Amino acid sequence: MNKLTIFFCFCISLSVWVASAGHIDALELWQQGALRGANVMQGQCTIEDLRVLRGWGANLAEIPILNVFAPTPPYAFQAENLAKLDRAVKAAEDAHLFVALTCREGPGRPDFDRSHEIWREPLAQEAYTKMWRELASHYRGRASIVGYDLMCEPHPDQEAKQPLGNWNSLAKKITAAIREVDPDTPILVNSIGWAYPREFESLQPTGDARTVYTVHFYDPHYYTHQKPKDKVTYPGFRVPGKEVTWSKATLEAELAPVRAFQQKYHAPIFVGEFGCARYAPGVEEWMRDQMDLYEGYGWSWAYWAFREWDVMNIERTADSEDKANRPDTPLLRLFKGYFAKDKQFLATE
Repeated sequence: MNKLTIFFCFCISLSVWVASAGHIDALELWQQGALRGANVMQGQCTIEDLRVLRGWGANLAEIPILNVFAPTPPYAFQAENLAKLDRAVKAAEDAHLFVALTCREGPGRPDFDRSHEIWREPLAQEAYTKMWRELASHYRGRASIVGYDLMCEPHPDQEAKQPLGNWNSLAKKITAAIREVDPDTPILVNSIGWAYPREFESLQPTGDARTVYTVHFYDPHYYTHQKPKDKVTYPGFRVPGKEVTWSKATLEAELAPVRAFQQKYHAPIFVGEFGCARYAPGVEEWMRDQMDLYEGYGWSWAYWAFREWDVMNIERTADSEDKANRPDTPLLRLFKGYFAKDKQFLATE
């Protein structure tokens, strides 16, 4: 091995070691907008997969909590599902990735079910809160865990006769329960309305100084979720029935409620999900404009999703019939350029 190779390997090792050797506070990573990565479903949380993500330069895996406590009464603990989650977290650690845990399924809240008992049943709320207290007790002090995302995309606003403030009060209750056992790990709180930007106007800070606020951004689905035949092109498209012509300025306007919240409360912001159909005309410019805004605002982010959904798989080309993951695509090159900004990575003993 020549001297240049040895020096290069030393530099890589040093950059990976910085996070733990310097005892970086996880909250500082959020405050600096220093986390960039992807949502990774448990099925993709193998060490082989996650080393690919880390090899691109990413430093964050957002991993879902699924059915650790059953969504239906009596909301029983499911030990096998906690074991699956533990294995996913360990794989991320072995790949030198920080981890944000996001709860997609828990007591009173089946994933993607529009009707959630958690908004109507006090027992479900108690069980959900207990779940988070138990999870925080289980994971506290673990250097890899940089965030507990209390609930992915809450939407009590779509439940009949539910006050918009229900989530604000429940988030405060869950936060208090977590802080009884874990005073340090940052807590992530979505807005209602599926965590979309406009609902930040009704979001209230929980009062916890170590909380990050989370937005998801797919608007408008007319563009981001289009079919291959639609050929809706960015910039310059209009949603039928609307007068707005979409451009980077439109994206900035859509994100304005989040930016206002950040500035008013001096709160860290995390874009916990965003993405677009890989075959959408103009998709590279769409993604670049979004990420430039996130970077300019100092927001951390995780795209949707690593090797999970063919339509938004950045390892595949703009050809909708392409079903192969490739080591080089225009979208992947774009993301690698932003991942190159990452300077802090998880170190393992």
